[in-house]
Amino acid sequence: MSGKETYNEFSDVSNASKKLKMAVAFEASGKHESALTFTEEALKIQKDYIDAWVFKGVLLDKFGKCDEAMKCFDKIIELKPTYADAYRLKGATLVSLNKLEKAAECFGKAIELDPMDFELRQRLAAIFQKLKKFEDALKCYQEILKHKPDDPTIHYLIGITFSNTGDSERALAAFNEALRLKPDFTNALIAKGIILGKMGRKEEAKLCADKVLKLKSEAGEEESVQNSTNDSIKQGYDAAQKKFRQAFSPDS
Repeated sequence: MSGKETYNEFSDVSNASKKLKMAVAFEASGKHESALTFTEEALKIQKDYIDAWVFKGVLLDKFGKCDEAMKCFDKIIELKPTYADAYRLKGATLVSLNKLEKAAECFGKAIELDPMDFELRQRLAAIFQKLKKFEDALKCYQEILKHKPDDPTIHYLIGITFSNTGDSERALAAFNEALRLKPDFTNALIAKGIILGKMGRKEEAKLCADKVLKLKSEAGEEESVQNSTNDSIKQGYDAAQKKFRQAFSPDS
């Protein structure tokens, strides 16, 4: 390769990076159309610019252009099959389209590439819950527990899963463990009270209800565990945007 060709390649990469930095700045200021324009200009300069493809996909998803966004994520996978974020973001887009089986496949592939992404395992478990694949959901939670045995939220979610299968005893045990780790865990108290009521243990259920009322009165608000579809997508967007703002801010 000649010195001139090397210089031209370096110049293209530099110019594409500048365009993407401008795109990120526009997106941060709420000028989404301009952000998309500069992202596309970056890709005209450097067609295999993975960061620009990711950012374009995220922007298109924000505009509700899910099919076009998925083409961006597919392009990244074509360029770099080991890029876990592409599968994660594609999975989030598929969730927004209610294509849960395909979303689960994407999240599963992302986890294969990044086994320590416990947040994604939790999202995958939430999808399995929606699909009523409770055993698969439990496997996800159990894998998280190997690394985070003292996470009360995971014990709570395991309890919810056992409750969904009708296994009240194991659900109760999981809620008790969550409350042992976090005694003021409101959602776990509510779930425990419901299970105790189903088991005919009315007095114990009432004690849970009384404690919930006391905690809500003291705190002024109820704790919640966010597993909704919109939250899953938003988390995906936020993670991508944070990455780009850090990497391509004008000062970087």
